[in-house]
Amino acid sequence: MSKPTSRRGAPPWPRKASLQRAALMEAAEKLFMEKGYTATTMNGVAAAAGFAKGTLYHYFANKAELLQALRDDFDKEVTKRIQAHVERCPAGNWQGRVRAWIEGAVESYFAMSALHDVVIYGSGQPFRNAMTHSEVTRYLAELIGEGTRAGAWEVDDERWLAVMMFYSFRGGCDEAMIGTQRPEDLPDKLQELFLRMLGTGE
Repeated sequence: MSKPTSRRGAPPWPRKASLQRAALMEAAEKLFMEKGYTATTMNGVAAAAGFAKGTLYHYFANKAELLQALRDDFDKEVTKRIQAHVERCPAGNWQGRVRAWIEGAVESYFAMSALHDVVIYGSGQPFRNAMTHSEVTRYLAELIGEGTRAGAWEVDDERWLAVMMFYSFRGGCDEAMIGTQRPEDLPDKLQELFLRMLGTGE
């Protein structure tokens, strides 16, 4: 049986709403990374994706909404990568699961640093604004809470500690990126720091 051919005159862009939205976000991500947030225009995003401008505005009212959507997807992707590391570690090995979180986070940070800088700093907002509903810190807080309930450590406020750990992790990665620390040393150094913060370090 021969393969069905596209109907003559059918638009080249994807028809389904979810695919259209994904194509627009992909085009925006590419332009934001190439040109920067300020220099990228909504017209440019629509053109790069092969859509009419009206289609873009159907999904996103402005560049800020586009950037927020990219930020949300970035946060989910990083969390997914970290979870994959943690879930490979035995459930009862709490120090090992903390180490797995660190390794997954460091790996993701270096692999996605260019996109990170776009979605976090693109709008010029302070970094703290991006942490309000972060999936990454929420997942770390859940991990800390599970360890507390299992008796692995005692923590009164897991969200506060998760945020402090996250800033420590991010600062360590930034130090490695500017050359003051070796990237390969980060997991060991962060593991020691995190365990001390949890009250289980030597």
